[in-house]
Amino acid sequence: MAHRNLLYLLSLKELRTRYKKSILGWAWSLFNPLSQMLIFTVIFIYVFKASAPIGDPSGLKNFPLYFMSGLLPFNFFSITVGVSIGAVQGGAGLIKKVQFPHEHLVFSVVVAQFITLMIELTMLAVAMFIGGNNILPWLPLLFVVLIFLALFSSGVALMLSAANVFYHDINYLWGILSQILFYATPIIYNPATINLRALVLIANYGPTGSFITAIHNIVYDLRVPGTGRLLELAVIGIATFFFGLWVFNRLSPHFAEEM
Repeated sequence: MAHRNLLYLLSLKELRTRYKKSILGWAWSLFNPLSQMLIFTVIFIYVFKASAPIGDPSGLKNFPLYFMSGLLPFNFFSITVGVSIGAVQGGAGLIKKVQFPHEHLVFSVVVAQFITLMIELTMLAVAMFIGGNNILPWLPLLFVVLIFLALFSSGVALMLSAANVFYHDINYLWGILSQILFYATPIIYNPATINLRALVLIANYGPTGSFITAIHNIVYDLRVPGTGRLLELAVIGIATFFFGLWVFNRLSPHFAEEM
């Protein structure tokens, strides 16, 4: 019970301090993806003269909505892992003074970022409804996929945050890898329009690509992802979470002496 209360307090602290002393506060969680949407919309439509993907079977043809439905869950993954990498190192004072499950430092970041994602997706649902897609009946299925994404993100975050205690290069490597993953994930393009087979396979079946493709199917296309896709997401999410937790627990006893 005490440990659950600690997780609650750590998550609350993460939420409160994220935009502390910022004039716009939580509005930044919406302005950042909106600014990216505007930039890529101009490049995609007006520079490259490309056509927006057509939702199947929704018939929706709107690049900003396609972009945002992929960017928001990807940002959840990317930001969660990026912030979590330094969470254990940042909690060194607490680790040295109090005995508690160290993984709560990572889970607090996941919880705070998941709440942020829920707020952002609420705004996206309104925009989708205005654009002609009523995603309300699809929200339960979307939530299941997002839970698998949260498990996957937690697993990666646990592994990298533990490794960062011993090798500080992890944080810098993640900055590069997250950029590569962004362009390897179908956020700004439709994999069906790509001729390079290797990129198509990564975009469709890579870990982040699989999640974003499934979310596009639900939110943009208004259809259920294939059974194979959902099974893949369940396996990736659950397996990554437990493997990450195993790695974290193996390294956790050595945190205090390394800090």
